[in-house]
Amino acid sequence: MDKFFKKQLYVWTYDKIKSNPQKFGGDNSNALIMHEYANEFYPNSYVMQLEPRFYSVLSTVSRIKNQLLEDNPQFDCRAKYKPKKKSA
Repeated sequence: MDKFFKKQLYVWTYDKIKSNPQKFGGDNSNALIMHEYANEFYPNSYVMQLEPRFYSVLSTVSRIKNQLLEDNPQFDCRAKYKPKKKSA
């Protein structure tokens, strides 16, 4: 995955979280944001039609989302799955 595409994913993920923090920053947000990505960019595809690269992108979106929530606590609406703060 090249840096330009990863940057695009970062921007897309940030915009999604910012647009609806309750949905994309909540406890079920991994599945929801990956579903949103699939619906937005592959609306007419079936799971069996998608290439393995697609699933790699979904994993990247999930990792970016988790990092963004750590870096932007104002969007982090997780209760059950909120990571514990690291002690110094």
